[in-house]
Amino acid sequence: MSSWKEANDAEGRVYYYNADSGETTWDKPRELFTQLELKLEKHGWKTGKTDEGQVYYYNQETGKSCWEIPTFEEHGEEEEAERPHTSDERSTTPAQSNIESYVNNSIILNAPVMSQNEAEHVFMEMLKEHQIDSTWSFNKIISELGCKDPRYWCVDDDPLWKSQAFEKYLSNRSEDQLLKEHSAVNKFKAAFTAMLSQNKDIRYYTRWTTAKRLFANEPIYKHSVVSERTKRQVFQDYVDDLRRNQSEELNKTKQQAKTELQDYLESIMPDKKSLLSWQELSTKYLFENSTRFTSNRHFQALSKHDVLMQYITIVEAYTSKTEEELKKLKSANYTKDRIARDHFKELLAEHSKSIRCNSKWEDLYSLFKSDSRFLSLLGRNGSSALDLFMDLVEEKANIMKAQKSIANQILIDTSFQWSSDAVQDREKVNEILSKHQQLNSLDTIDRGILVDKMIDDQNQKRAQQAEMIQRLLEQRKKYFLLLLQRVFSSPNAKPETWEKARDVLKGYPEYIDIKEESVKEQIFKEFEPAKGQNTAAAAATGSSALAAPQISRKRQMTPVELDY
Repeated sequence: MSSWKEANDAEGRVYYYNADSGETTWDKPRELFTQLELKLEKHGWKTGKTDEGQVYYYNQETGKSCWEIPTFEEHGEEEEAERPHTSDERSTTPAQSNIESYVNNSIILNAPVMSQNEAEHVFMEMLKEHQIDSTWSFNKIISELGCKDPRYWCVDDDPLWKSQAFEKYLSNRSEDQLLKEHSAVNKFKAAFTAMLSQNKDIRYYTRWTTAKRLFANEPIYKHSVVSERTKRQVFQDYVDDLRRNQSEELNKTKQQAKTELQDYLESIMPDKKSLLSWQELSTKYLFENSTRFTSNRHFQALSKHDVLMQYITIVEAYTSKTEEELKKLKSANYTKDRIARDHFKELLAEHSKSIRCNSKWEDLYSLFKSDSRFLSLLGRNGSSALDLFMDLVEEKANIMKAQKSIANQILIDTSFQWSSDAVQDREKVNEILSKHQQLNSLDTIDRGILVDKMIDDQNQKRAQQAEMIQRLLEQRKKYFLLLLQRVFSSPNAKPETWEKARDVLKGYPEYIDIKEESVKEQIFKEFEPAKGQNTAAAAATGSSALAAPQISRKRQMTPVELDY
């Protein structure tokens, strides 16, 4: 027995595998060849299948192909050599000898064996006599004819050839036969459907297994030659029609009920002012709480969810209508707001010469308060009158900032030097700027504002410089005091007079950094040496009070000085 087996992959394609070695192949192993395939291989022929599953034959050497089984000239000697020698190979055990002693007269088992060319015509006649049609499967032919008609066994042990002959028989049937079979199937479908429609126990939810018990004894089902598959398909089509009709009828009833429910709810809530909450509506006018609702038989087809969704539809309709009204009102108000702002901007433009870069609202409010263009802007959305006023002031301030940059450059070009007299500086700067063409657009008021801003900037710069000098002086005082602590740290080490101390300190940077002699002298007078120094220990180590080795002479830099 061959270890090769036939199998199908996930896509339905046939392949072969060896159970012993685990080897797989797409090509059919020679061990599984039938007598027909061995014979075809001997003469260079092989079988193949089209995409539609139809079998054909092709010769690898000549390239020839055909639908019919090729015929070959056989020599008696070759046939004799190829025929199995069963008599030589048959076992001669006593048990088998006893079996062979019985005579078997069965016409099925003793059917004459023919060549495939001779058997094809006989096999076709058998199929035709038994009125085999497309409703038959090949398995049914095996079970029905294999045990009745000896012609089935005219070619023994070659089911592939018989299957191919059956396919060939079906493909070669005449058009009349096909029409007759098709008509027979259609007649069966009509009669079977009529039988199903007369059975009131078959509903749209009935299953095939249940239905078969209901009409198992019906002649059209029991004695029909139509396949079981066709019967089941006709039944399924009939049940699908019932289900579709049931669904359409239910949808029709539901749609009518929804229409009536819509009218019923609108009569209760004719407008948005009379809109009720779901709780109030359901407890007073819906379901078992309302006789009018329960008396409508169409409402029985609706679930509570359907009623709720219809209520939501009405509420959403009112909501959408309200939102649309608000949208239109908002659009109209937006237009009015924009027009009011434009009119107030025109009012500001009329008083543009009175508005300066440093103007304040309270200074000009008296010009606006009685104007209708100001009053119409009050309470509007968007920028207020104050916002628009401040926008204009900011715009003029930016212009003034640019003009101040031009004025500073003019002073640099003319080598102007600022003095400590602000009045004199104002007159000189005003005179210089009034002569320059780049600032001709400025009137007297704006030029005065510009000069004041420049003087303010100069005063701020002077104040910053004075503050920086003062902070630097304070730092130098601190460093000088630290110097005194380092140099005169021992008791009685502080000189009696400033002149003596000055001779000791004059070489230190801290002394040199302070220019005012009086400042250094004042710090010296206020300085008191630290108490509690161990002078004996200092003398033993040979340290000098002036050297002060315990304290680093490196100046401690602070963040304040690092800024400069």
